[in-house]
Amino acid sequence: MYNTLRTFASVVLLVFALPALADEVGRVTLENGATVKLNDDFTWEYVILESQTQDSTVTAVTLPATIAATSAAVATDDSTVANTAPAVPTTLPANADNLTSNAIAQAALLKSTGKSGVKVSFFNEQWDDDGRLGLTFELSSNSTEHYVMIELEISLFADSGALIKKETVNVWQAVFRMPDSYLRKGQTRESRVFWIEGIDKAQWTKQLMSLKMKEMDSRM
Repeated sequence: MYNTLRTFASVVLLVFALPALADEVGRVTLENGATVKLNDDFTWEYVILESQTQDSTVTAVTLPATIAATSAAVATDDSTVANTAPAVPTTLPANADNLTSNAIAQAALLKSTGKSGVKVSFFNEQWDDDGRLGLTFELSSNSTEHYVMIELEISLFADSGALIKKETVNVWQAVFRMPDSYLRKGQTRESRVFWIEGIDKAQWTKQLMSLKMKEMDSRM
């Protein structure tokens, strides 16, 4: 345990020692094989794309998975709010990135993301008669802020690991002047269904995806 804490302390010192870097300041490899990128804004994210591994010159340090993994302890609230914001497609480059083999093996880790005390997780998938993929997410908050809008970037990958499509949605959208529709501390809520076109069901049997929270709007 002492050696683990000493190693983690060394990584933290590395973060503070390189303030001039705009983005990545170090990487660690967890006991489960996942690689985590440390950023200079005190955030971290999994390294999941082949292009991210090719350019890395940072020596990996092995740490227990529990050091990097964080989760919010929240109570359950069965109430939900209708979210009518449409999905906004993102244009993809011709040479779209592929997931690493390790990311595919640890796919469950990529189905949730957190930011500013809020956690968003993949909850359910369904298909309609037109072949559209419907995604539902679960949101939980441990923040003192009352969130009225949370933007989520969804990256969908084929079973081979190839990037198929990205969608940016308002995974949470409160109703104007209705405080009961805000996402508050201690609550767990379910998003509406987001329908995504252009996904081949036969190529998405592994449900490979990654999530990234972007803009967040809150009220005190």
